Amino acid sequence: MPRRLLRRRARPAAGVALAIGLWVLLTQTGLLSSREFPTVQAIAAALAAAAGPLVTSLGATLESLLIGLAIASAAGVVLGLAVGSSVWADAATDGIVRMARPLPSLALIPIAILLAGLGTTMTAGLVAFAAFWPVFINTRYATRQVEPQLLDTGRALGFGRWGLVWRVVVPSVAPAAATGVRVAAGVATVVTISVELVAGTGGLGGYVMTAQQGGSTAAMYAGIVVGGLVGWLLSYGVGAVGRTTLRWDAAAGGRAVPP
Repeated sequence: MPRRLLRRRARPAAGVALAIGLWVLLTQTGLLSSREFPTVQAIAAALAAAAGPLVTSLGATLESLLIGLAIASAAGVVLGLAVGSSVWADAATDGIVRMARPLPSLALIPIAILLAGLGTTMTAGLVAFAAFWPVFINTRYATRQVEPQLLDTGRALGFGRWGLVWRVVVPSVAPAAATGVRVAAGVATVVTISVELVAGTGGLGGYVMTAQQGGSTAAMYAGIVVGGLVGWLLSYGVGAVGRTTLRWDAAAGGRAVPP
């Protein structure tokens, strides 16, 4: 393994090790109360003891998360391409985007319950709403910034309207869209667990809430750790797919496009 790659992978691991070591130091010396901040050993024991319930809760969370993220990614890319390709559509939707984007998904829980009831459909819908915006905005702005020379070259080669879209616009926009999906994956993780916490729909959020209400602080932290790992693995997975499929992009997944 090249030394540069080894160093790049060692730095995040060193940061995690440092954080764990600091947690151990603060809990073992009594600087942090063991009632609110259990030791690393207690959290590890809770992870092992509750492996079955945690796996069940994780499955429910992943179902809502992945459904919502898939809907958000598909809708964000398609609508981003459509809106970004039309000056009129871009201007007409700009105000709507600026109003809807800041809306917190948790504030929409009452509406979502009325429309879909409690369950996977409701959670996935809220996840899709929150995760849609990074994908849509990145795709929309990247579409607007496609080099005119590329489009002129495509027309000179005889590409029709759809040929330009598939063979010029989509490859140009794909890195930025992939960046949007990666950002959306983190947003989707946060929203899924938050909705489960607030609405009581089960999953990891429901597990954490039940553990907290039952006074099992170590089990509560175990659920939080699993949620954090889910977010990290999902983000890493999306990035790995981007690096594999978008080989023409030197940034391995594209750069975020400022709104």
